[in-house]
Amino acid sequence: MKKSALAVVAVLSLLSAGVASAELNALKGIGKDLGKEAGKSVAAGANEKVLSAITKKLKKVQNDKGPIKFKTGKAEIDPSCDKTMTAIASIMSDYPGFHVQVDGHTDNVGNPEANKKLSQERADAVVKYLAEKKNVDVKRLSAKGFGDSKPIADNKSKKGQAKNRRVDFTVTQM
Repeated sequence: MKKSALAVVAVLSLLSAGVASAELNALKGIGKDLGKEAGKSVAAGANEKVLSAITKKLKKVQNDKGPIKFKTGKAEIDPSCDKTMTAIASIMSDYPGFHVQVDGHTDNVGNPEANKKLSQERADAVVKYLAEKKNVDVKRLSAKGFGDSKPIADNKSKKGQAKNRRVDFTVTQM
């Protein structure tokens, strides 16, 4: 794809992600007028902002619609999460050029190896759900289980453990 076409894609992506007009003006010069290195630098910065903006949108879905829940100790998705999954699939359809990694996490209760396996199985289950029930192209999804290695809260309380049992979405590439 030519740089000018990439610039148009980047600008449209940034517009939909709500990036400030000053940043958009910086992108207008991508193409013949800028040297290769300057163009690459601006495009890379734009890509990072777009990736971050879409990742935030995916995170916000779980704050608004509810987290993805599973049966205790299993990788079976609770049917009440369908609204959340529908919203995630909708965001992915709005941004067809992006890949999303589904990140599974657990608390620190139990065997660390079993927790890592469970977190991978849960991330895999989300990928399968989105692909099979929400028609998201499976090639745009990947799954990674982190077990209890990336807590966002203290595992000393039930409330903290509950926060650590989660699924996150990370936009990883264009």
